[in-house]
Amino acid sequence: PHLGSHFHQRRLGEAAMVEPPKLEAEGEHTVYVANLDWSVDEPHLRRIFGDVDGLKEVRLVRDFLKRSKGYAYIDFDSKQHVAEAVKRFNGHEINKRAMKVAPSLPTKPLFEEKTIFVKNIGQAAREAEVRSAFQRFGDISEVRIPSAGGEDGQHKGYAYVDYVHKESVDKAIAATEVLKLGDQVVVVARSIPMKDHRHQTAANRKDLPQRSNQRSILSAKDEREDPVKQAIQHPTTVFVKNLAFDVTDEDLRKHFGTCGNVEQVLICTTASGHSRGFGFVEFSNSSEAQSALLLSDGMLRDREIIVSRSQRAITQKKNGEEKAETPGKGAKGKEKGREKGKAKGKEKSKGKGKAPKETSSGAKGEKGGEEAGASPEGPGHTAAEPGGGGAAVVARTGAKRRLDLSAAPDVGEGPGEAEATAAPPKASKMPFRAAKELRGKVGDVESERPKEAAADMVVGSQTKKPMSNADFRALLLAGD
Repeated sequence: PHLGSHFHQRRLGEAAMVEPPKLEAEGEHTVYVANLDWSVDEPHLRRIFGDVDGLKEVRLVRDFLKRSKGYAYIDFDSKQHVAEAVKRFNGHEINKRAMKVAPSLPTKPLFEEKTIFVKNIGQAAREAEVRSAFQRFGDISEVRIPSAGGEDGQHKGYAYVDYVHKESVDKAIAATEVLKLGDQVVVVARSIPMKDHRHQTAANRKDLPQRSNQRSILSAKDEREDPVKQAIQHPTTVFVKNLAFDVTDEDLRKHFGTCGNVEQVLICTTASGHSRGFGFVEFSNSSEAQSALLLSDGMLRDREIIVSRSQRAITQKKNGEEKAETPGKGAKGKEKGREKGKAKGKEKSKGKGKAPKETSSGAKGEKGGEEAGASPEGPGHTAAEPGGGGAAVVARTGAKRRLDLSAAPDVGEGPGEAEATAAPPKASKMPFRAAKELRGKVGDVESERPKEAAADMVVGSQTKKPMSNADFRALLLAGD
């Protein structure tokens, strides 16, 4: 009899035709593996479960697009090996995802008890001919011939015959005589029940970003790490190792010059300039690089060298001058940041910043000259007495006042045209008590002035002389 083309029919052979196995029997030689990600394939599972003796076959379940559904079946030759595989690999992580491994337990029987499958039926045969051909093995409850869907009424060439008793199925399978339907010899086998197909696909890998195209990420990573693919990108360069430490670039160029035109040679060195024992040779075309591979296992300076395809191109290090001429991205960014900071500082000083304080006597003289003759308009303005030249300046800072003795008279210049010609000398240090008494006397003089002149004002005129150093010294001595 025909053993069938289904996996279980081929696996069990004639034993399945005589007596179908029970559901529990599958778990004695098959393990069920679930919770697999999309990148796990049959060779990967075979490498993992190959550590257990008796591995026979690995079956990864896929959909009609050949995509993994995330579970598989693995067959072993004995029940002991199945138990060992379950014990060792249940919870084993693949790509940070734990597998679930257990003995296989089908939810449906492997074969239908009361149904046979008949194929290779001719188009001339109809349901009546099929029923009459198999009626002699037992009472038939139903005959199903799937239609091809055309208007001509043709069928798909196979049928299902349902018997009332399961013994009739055994008789039909055991029959050895040749049956013809529609002038074609038919094939009879036990019927495999239709499974409940789960429309699912394997989950994502946990070791890669979840909301991204993991297949493109993995393929790009494989290309970067695959030496063959990297070597294809640089077909004109070969890698030479096991070089003697006294081999120079000229020796390497002369040795490989027999293979073709050598474009450049690089022997990798340490920071101190000593050879590291390997280097690169670049040729003008790929055919010359291919011929250079024949020099592998050859001798150079009494040492056997090894030549292989290079996975990278030759790159020369830049010297100090080239690095200075071509600053990196970090230097450019710093320069741009400094320029932006300077520009912002200038804008702020123009808009919101206060005018810088005039500390030199010359600047104060110029300011006094520009504002000479103008009446005070409030705090911050200066007023000069008519006909006054340079004079002592009394400035107000908060509630305190100070006496500026650095201003010198400019004789011969008109009002508002005083200009300092030299920086004032540094004031000599005075005792704390004398300075305190001097500040008190100045405060008494200022308190007698009217409130209208409380602002900064210039005191003095052409008739009044400024206080000299001798007068100031006499004032200090009088205070003691």
